[in-house]
Amino acid sequence: MTQPEDVVYKGHVLSATALPDQDKYAAMLVVREPGGTRRASGTLGEFASAIGAVRYAFAYGMAEIDHRQSAQNARHSHGASIR
Repeated sequence: MTQPEDVVYKGHVLSATALPDQDKYAAMLVVREPGGTRRASGTLGEFASAIGAVRYAFAYGMAEIDHRQSAQNARHSHGASIR
């Protein structure tokens, strides 16, 4: 199992893991939100290298955080008027 240092992104702590699976690596991710809630991704896919699996997991986590934040911002600005 390969697990580099955690990455902090926009207040979230991302922990990526590459699990060996025969001749490939499975990517997994755990995201700890600023409030302490943890979410696990499950398997994100199979990769030829451990570093490729970990890089993908981090990129996936960052994109998910960005998506969640943009969805929250859209909800908060919905119905706002410009004067």
